[in-house]
Amino acid sequence: MSERTGSAHAALLEAIVEALNLPLPSMAEGDERLYYGLLERRALAVRITLQANQTVSRDPRLAAAAIRTRTAEEPVTYTPYEFDKDGEDR
Repeated sequence: MSERTGSAHAALLEAIVEALNLPLPSMAEGDERLYYGLLERRALAVRITLQANQTVSRDPRLAAAAIRTRTAEEPVTYTPYEFDKDGEDR
């Protein structure tokens, strides 16, 4: 694998991690439902993008860009869990 291909795959992996690395929700039940719904939608978008890229372009940079676009369309709308300054639960 060339260095250029390696960096393209690294960009794709980074986009996947960014899409699926959501902040934990607050303890409120509604926030937990929103968190799981968002995680499910983003995981589905990642899977569809990877499958389409595999059959259409085979370009990891295009797939990374598509994942980032879809992630921006599905922002965090719940209240994230907060820790105090010592890293303890609030």
